Amino acid sequence: MKKAKKSLDVLVVDDDPSLQTLIGEILKIEGYTYDIATTGKEAFGYAMSNVYKLILMDIKMPEWDGLTAIRSLDFVQEIQKVIVVSAYLDSGLLQDLSKEPLVVGWLEKPFDPNQLIEMIANVIPKKDEQA
Repeated sequence: MKKAKKSLDVLVVDDDPSLQTLIGEILKIEGYTYDIATTGKEAFGYAMSNVYKLILMDIKMPEWDGLTAIRSLDFVQEIQKVIVVSAYLDSGLLQDLSKEPLVVGWLEKPFDPNQLIEMIANVIPKKDEQA
């Protein structure tokens, strides 16, 4: 018997524990459900086992980097959107990201938490705003 996939709002993918905590607290305060993965490869495993409305993806990580993970996630039907959150957003990377169908935006670290909240809300309306 196939195990049912868990449905959550956000998958946070970042290898920095302090950023995992910060983003997790923001998501919790805003009422979103979430999981945390520390590598692109781990994120792919989570995405194969669960359904997420949004993935917040770092770029520079061990094992698979964020761009490799994003390209792999393109094959997972339930994945809807990816927002890249990275300190390494150079023009070459931004050009690559603009060609990825899953990527709906990017945010440079360090970031303003209010800007992250706004970007997430544009993809996943808050529960009390859904009709």
